[in-house]
Amino acid sequence: MTLLAGPVVLALAAAVPQGALQDARVRIAIVGDTARVAAEYRITGFPDSVRFSAVRLPSQVTDFDRRFHDPRLKLDTLPGLLRLTATDRSRMLTIGLRYAVTGDLSRIPLFVPETPTRPGQSRIRILVEGLAPERAARYVVPRFTRDTSGIWRAEPDHLPSLVALVRPERGLPVPALAQWSVLLVVCGGTAAWLLTQLAARRSR
Repeated sequence: MTLLAGPVVLALAAAVPQGALQDARVRIAIVGDTARVAAEYRITGFPDSVRFSAVRLPSQVTDFDRRFHDPRLKLDTLPGLLRLTATDRSRMLTIGLRYAVTGDLSRIPLFVPETPTRPGQSRIRILVEGLAPERAARYVVPRFTRDTSGIWRAEPDHLPSLVALVRPERGLPVPALAQWSVLLVVCGGTAAWLLTQLAARRSR
């Protein structure tokens, strides 16, 4: 009986509806050191509530345009995290969020729902306006294209937790930092292997 408990629990967990992010439209307007974010989400098939999370960075301040008057929404401020809980028993949720991020804009946080996206079915669109070409970062996340009107557009398969499009005033950009981290790990592993081989030869 105990041996069957694991598969049974997994089967029951898989049967619980997790919902899906059907549509996410994010528009970011950059003016100086402030980014105004307007995001709209459409989520279907979730049980009763959906949690959205956004990172809190020490180099910036995130403020909502106005207090939540919608009784479905509850905002909690946690260490390093903003968590928004939306409750709706209709099994289809459509909400809009508006907030401003002030400070270091090299990483602009987005609220990401816990419901997964479905590549090929979910539609994710991110538009950024007001960013001059000379302020654009060399490495961007997600992949953006700039049209003739000066608007940056991205349609990733999954909604990212951060938009890295503005060139940082100091330090390494997010993608470059990740690349250097991988390089350091590889070099560290190689150095450890060489030291191990050298110690083995000396012990012979």
